[in-house]
Amino acid sequence: MKIKIEELPGNKISELEISEGSTYEEVLLNLRINSETVLVLKDGQCVPLDGVVLPGKIKILHVALGG
Repeated sequence: MKIKIEELPGNKISELEISEGSTYEEVLLNLRINSETVLVLKDGQCVPLDGVVLPGKIKILHVALGG
């Protein structure tokens, strides 16, 4: 299954091919993003990282950046 990913801030947009039944946490691992520094949004709502990814677009909101 292919999903579209938008990372904020920065509006970086990418597509990722994942297996059916993959979790949002697995997507973050694949992208090498620390799950403790982001919120994952689907249709404007936060999703649990152990939730199964649904087709479509997700947004990854970086809430903790290097300082």
